[in-house]
Amino acid sequence: MLTIISAIIGFVGGFIPELLKLWNKKEDNKHELAVLDKQIEANRLLHEQKLEEINTQADIKESIALYEASKIEQTGVKWADAFIAVYNGTVRPTITYGFVGLYMWVKFTMIYTYMWIQKLPAIQTAQAVWTEFDNSALMLVLGYYFGQRMAQKVFNVK
Repeated sequence: MLTIISAIIGFVGGFIPELLKLWNKKEDNKHELAVLDKQIEANRLLHEQKLEEINTQADIKESIALYEASKIEQTGVKWADAFIAVYNGTVRPTITYGFVGLYMWVKFTMIYTYMWIQKLPAIQTAQAVWTEFDNSALMLVLGYYFGQRMAQKVFNVK
């Protein structure tokens, strides 16, 4: 019996070093795959950072180009240069002021009509004058003026 057990142990014992080598090789391969995955992830992050840097540089160049394009040549007349500088420095001057003025004129006309001609109380006048359209228009304007750059950053839109 002892002879048979010794023979079996001797026979199986010859396989043990080879099995250990295979197991070590499997673990080494698993480790190498994990290292490669980490390298791929690091390369992906590096690529994203470089792309973000390129986009940021493009935004900066765009802003510089816009400022350069909006520069005004001096006329030499001090009061005219001052007037042009002040006028040009306002937000979308002519069209914006024109449409806001027209809008305010219509609203004041409506308020006058409701309060002094139809003799409605102030609460009913406000409810009649401020409509869903006015809410929509206000949100559209505010969203445009304050949300454009934020949307570009959040949605990575150009």
